[in-house]
Amino acid sequence: QHQMKEYYEEPEWLKGSIYEILQERGEYDLFLQGVDTCQYTALLKGRSILTVMAPTDSSLSAYLQKHYGCTDWSLVPTDEVKKLIGFHVLYYALDQSKLSNFRPKEGDGATPEELEKNAGLYYKFRTRSQDAPEKRTVNRWMNGEVIDTTAKEVDVYHLERFIPVFSSQMFQTKLIDAKSNYEYFFPESEWRSGNVFNVCDAVVEEMEVIAKNGYIYFVDRVIEPLETIHKELKNNEEYSMYLSFFDKYAYYAQEENLTNLYGGGTTSYWECLYEKASGKFTLPNIAQEWPVSDYSQMSTLSYTSNTLFAPTNAAFNEFYDSYWGVDGTGYPSQVSYDSVSADAIAYLLSNSFYEGSLVFPDEIERGDIINAFTKTPIMFDLNDVPEENRKMCVNGALYGLSKITPPAVFGTVTGPAYQYKRYSTFLKMLTTSGMENTLTSDAVSYIMLYPNNDQLAANFIWYDAASDKIKNGVVGDATQPNLGSADQTKYVNAHIISVENKRPLASNGDIQVMRTLSPDYKLYWYMNAEGKITNSFKYNELIQYAGHNTITKDSIYTDIQELTFRDESWVNGYCYEYDTQNSSFLLQGSNANGLIQNFVPFMWLHRNDEGTLFQGFIKVLGLANLIDEESMTMNYMTENCLMLIPTTEAIKSAIVAGEFPHLSVPQGTLADDPAFWDLVVAPADATPAQDSLQHYMLSYFLPESMSPALDYPYYKWGIDIEADGGYASIADISGEMAALVYVNIYDKGNAGLT
Repeated sequence: QHQMKEYYEEPEWLKGSIYEILQERGEYDLFLQGVDTCQYTALLKGRSILTVMAPTDSSLSAYLQKHYGCTDWSLVPTDEVKKLIGFHVLYYALDQSKLSNFRPKEGDGATPEELEKNAGLYYKFRTRSQDAPEKRTVNRWMNGEVIDTTAKEVDVYHLERFIPVFSSQMFQTKLIDAKSNYEYFFPESEWRSGNVFNVCDAVVEEMEVIAKNGYIYFVDRVIEPLETIHKELKNNEEYSMYLSFFDKYAYYAQEENLTNLYGGGTTSYWECLYEKASGKFTLPNIAQEWPVSDYSQMSTLSYTSNTLFAPTNAAFNEFYDSYWGVDGTGYPSQVSYDSVSADAIAYLLSNSFYEGSLVFPDEIERGDIINAFTKTPIMFDLNDVPEENRKMCVNGALYGLSKITPPAVFGTVTGPAYQYKRYSTFLKMLTTSGMENTLTSDAVSYIMLYPNNDQLAANFIWYDAASDKIKNGVVGDATQPNLGSADQTKYVNAHIISVENKRPLASNGDIQVMRTLSPDYKLYWYMNAEGKITNSFKYNELIQYAGHNTITKDSIYTDIQELTFRDESWVNGYCYEYDTQNSSFLLQGSNANGLIQNFVPFMWLHRNDEGTLFQGFIKVLGLANLIDEESMTMNYMTENCLMLIPTTEAIKSAIVAGEFPHLSVPQGTLADDPAFWDLVVAPADATPAQDSLQHYMLSYFLPESMSPALDYPYYKWGIDIEADGGYASIADISGEMAALVYVNIYDKGNAGLT
């Protein structure tokens, strides 16, 4: 019994409760009066285990004078007293080691290795500071599974504030300088050499005074209660534009946990949430005091924060004036963000936050802070953030930017889609394609062509605002089918080439052939000596046949004009618009709308058209029994091929001269004889002569998979294939012939290919 008494006897050094120790000190009477007003007296006297950050009477009196015009509590509303005093009263007994390196998962049993992991980053601690529940009228709320836009009054519950503790271990873990990063947010405070931690903006003058019901830390100032990021924005008119863009995606939903805990069976509590901005990425929840409402999730509550880089109204106005307000963009010259696409504003928003953790200046300068949507660093001049716009908040931090540093899509080759209204349809296609992140890389240079809205509409591609879809059909008819994402991507890829070194698209009086990014077929741009452009699908229109023999080269080429960014090229390449005079010419993205979708069936359909360049070739394929007439396909042709097609004139001349294998005509037959093809004698079916003729004709088809080159050859392509052994033709892979046939193709300069 004597031993039990000794075990439970309070040690002599344990002086008393938190309340009693503060009374004995004599400099904390005003603080204790506030405690009494809040009815926290019993808590501090021992009814609860607590940690208290105690400011002196002189600092508290000065604070009250500044904010309320009095030196005591007489003019301060009780709710305000609770808010202020409660922010200095923390749940639980937190010794110095817990405040500097809290371990929510491992607790006191953390190993040395565990203590080093994320040391100091669990930096927030629950206080008794809390705003009263409130009623709000909201215009977007979750009704079942849809967002209802009718006005509704809801109840919102405010959770208790967490207070931040900035420890030396936090800055060591982040590998950043403690003094400069801390004082960036708190320039009127001080980070002292050898500091263990500061509590918000307060320096701890005396650490870890032990009381029988917790700990007291004596601080050099009153710690003003922090607000949410959302409330900081809302309380400052400078951020009204930013907040309106952000809250466009806000909605309210019932919060089951808070309703069960605090609703008393009569009240349903609602929380503010955010949907995806323009359907692209989720915005962080900046309106809630806690990232989750479940207090058992201590790791999340003590670690998770959001950091906002919010431009001021002046910054938004300046950016509009310099980007959309300039002549020629199609947007109003006066600031009018209502006229700007939601996609463009969403990109600006994407560069304005970092979700999940607290961000300090050194981390930004180091390039650690990545835009989660564009995967590019968020960079801005930290000196352009006025001191008064650097805010530590209860749920993160706020940098108030006086200038906008836009994400890369605004200054790279994707820029014209965002800057010029006439490309708004192509912008929709570009975002659908998912190519934006690729095209904003500065590791590769690009050249992009831009079709305007009129060009696309002239080719029956248009944007239907009511359905938010790209349509393919009669303009204005909402019943027309949607242009699928795959087809939109094909159009986008058809308007892009990559180049090794950044260079403009200039003809230099020469012919150029350039491969586009189209991944599923070979598609090229052709630029002629006059600097006009077409692509290989358009160029196919030069192939003439019955009823289609008026197309000229002049009609399949079009002009181009450079699109500049502030009178210079774009960061990672050059951009051009085309057909600026007529706005009807469109470079197709696939063969689906092309004149010639598959060349063998096309030739077969027009095999009797006299005067075509290909008639002789398709006639001979038929005579060799290589065409399946029902499907109009060719035996053995199982993949894309380069076809080397002798002209009709060349084939007829060879047959007349007796130089074409296994084909002949009666003596005296002329090549221009109207009945020429009726007179040609071909081998009988299933004979060695027919096999030999088929083998010979198959050698004109060079399969893509057998090519030793990276690309199909074209005029002046500059590669000598002869040294690589040549192309294997279909004849080599048909499985029926013993002899191999190789075709060597090499560049002969101005003479073309041989």
